[in-house]
Amino acid sequence: MINLGKVSGLPIFFNPKNDNIVSKEINIPKADTRTLSQMKPVLEGKTKLKKFYYMYRNVASNPVFRKFGYRYDITVIPFHKIGKEDIKTAGHYHSKPRHSHLSFPEVYQVLHGTAHYILQKKEGSKIKDVILAVAKKGQIAVVPPNYGHVTINASRETLVMANVVYGRFSSKYGDYIKKHGAAYYGIAGKKIRFLPNPNYKNLPKLRKVKLKSKKLKSPIYTDCIKNPEKYIFLKKPKMFKGGA
Repeated sequence: MINLGKVSGLPIFFNPKNDNIVSKEINIPKADTRTLSQMKPVLEGKTKLKKFYYMYRNVASNPVFRKFGYRYDITVIPFHKIGKEDIKTAGHYHSKPRHSHLSFPEVYQVLHGTAHYILQKKEGSKIKDVILAVAKKGQIAVVPPNYGHVTINASRETLVMANVVYGRFSSKYGDYIKKHGAAYYGIAGKKIRFLPNPNYKNLPKLRKVKLKSKKLKSPIYTDCIKNPEKYIFLKKPKMFKGGA
């Protein structure tokens, strides 16, 4: 059992034998499992893998989260190769508030392993920007408004990550399904390399960004409870002040 208490701010453990998140002190919701039938449309090639990753939604809700409408999730992505690719999430864009041209942002924090985040911004039918951000244990990555995103686990160990998001947002998978994945595929090897997805035209070059902050002083769960106004941009994207 791997203790995630210090990095998450919650009394939780990761069981590597069955890829479960467990706790004796708080109720852990049943995980939603992303399966082959759901992932097949976004893969570069073929695979026989049946279960890809597990999503625990609305973990440890508290009065502050309920008041501000925030939601805390945990995702577990065991390492596998899927054809030529390292294992990844399906990828999606976020919905937008009414009367807004900006989509809801999202904040991630890695609890175990290493995450490769590919973020892409679409204007009309064209992709205008594609970003690679690599986050290790304790580090955070922010998905800005109007960026879709995919998470890749190329670390050869299970990736466990948490996210905070506005609870009323919805995921939009249509573009990723139509294009059979993100703008770039993460190709497995001694070191991950990135292959342009041929279903996209005139792609910009993948640019790697260095995370501005190595670590938060406290986990995002704890920080969000102590400083909920700091995360108000999650429900009001026009207040987002970060960059990408």
